[in-house]
Amino acid sequence: MDIPIKERQIAKFCRDGLLKENQNQVIQVSCQTGRDIRQLRGNSIVIYFYDESLSNILVRKKEFISEYYDGLKELLIYKANHGEIYSDILITLYPDGSYQFKYWFDEERLYNEEFNQAATFSQRYPHHIAADLLDFYLPDINFKKKYAKIIMTLEIRAGEPVVDLRYRNGRNQIKPVFDFMDNTGQSYQDSVENVLMILKKSILLQHNTTHGIMKEFWEPWNKIIIEVPPSGILNELEDIHYYLDDKPLDKKYSTRGNFDMKKWEYVKYK
Repeated sequence: MDIPIKERQIAKFCRDGLLKENQNQVIQVSCQTGRDIRQLRGNSIVIYFYDESLSNILVRKKEFISEYYDGLKELLIYKANHGEIYSDILITLYPDGSYQFKYWFDEERLYNEEFNQAATFSQRYPHHIAADLLDFYLPDINFKKKYAKIIMTLEIRAGEPVVDLRYRNGRNQIKPVFDFMDNTGQSYQDSVENVLMILKKSILLQHNTTHGIMKEFWEPWNKIIIEVPPSGILNELEDIHYYLDDKPLDKKYSTRGNFDMKKWEYVKYK
């Protein structure tokens, strides 16, 4: 790839995307992606057009979006393949037709985004997994029994995820969700294996998240028991139970802090 030619093409597409009233001013095009664009899927670049002060977002034409998205992705992948990994590009467009590209790797921005995502994910995990259980996993295994609650036991044992699903019926009896006695076909077994695989991946991700980037705020644990009512709406104090070596942990999501959704940050408990 001839980088100067590619940059010129991208700059032209960006300029063509400007509205008429913005053509004669200095424009800043901010382009942000993740840690390594080669490992990202889908629309992996966020692009905003700003005025020179970088304080006001400008409206742009819609028809040119794919051209500069595709060009930037191709450029970043080429640079990454040649040992230059960048997360951010700032393109400055000048009224005389000239332009400037600035590349850098913004570790602080990436960490903050990852932290905020992890904080939200880890707190909402029991709610999301309960909703998925009712919407996808139980229908996948054709589970139609009446129940008071589904009891999900998700555990990390010797570093490996272990999953157990049971239900409490109307007579307060605890029964296994997976019924291999009445369902002997291969398709049923395949459906069960698929559900177990998804649940094991999810509990491993939750464990890695809370013991990784969130470890300063999250109490260590190795088991979650989630009691899911037919509505799928969890009571945070009654239906979600975290444990460490079978010792129940504090009910505040077993965390040392609380995620403030308004401030979009974690606040430690005193």
